[in-house]
Amino acid sequence: MAPSSPENDDLGARIKAAQDQHRAKTEPKPRSSAASGYGLGMKIVLDLVGGALVGLIFGLALDRVAGTEPWGLIILLCLGMAAGFRLMLRTAEQQAKRNAESADAADDPSQKG
Repeated sequence: MAPSSPENDDLGARIKAAQDQHRAKTEPKPRSSAASGYGLGMKIVLDLVGGALVGLIFGLALDRVAGTEPWGLIILLCLGMAAGFRLMLRTAEQQAKRNAESADAADDPSQKG
């Protein structure tokens, strides 16, 4: 068979079309900033509230078991709030890092592959 037969050209075109279609399906889609911002805000709020709730529950349980009312509640509630605040700051820091990396990638076209 000749190297440039019509069957080979048709097969090559079909392979290229299938690869392009696969690439279009698997390529990551840009997220809308409103939706990702809403999700990030919810995560930050839930980190803070969740830490306080965990501290509250464990504080109440400690007070009931040990009979140290209200000190277990006060101490563990403060620890829970501190843990939630720490999680909130970590999340904000990670998002700032991602934003800086995406801005750097957008500014430097040589890194695109």
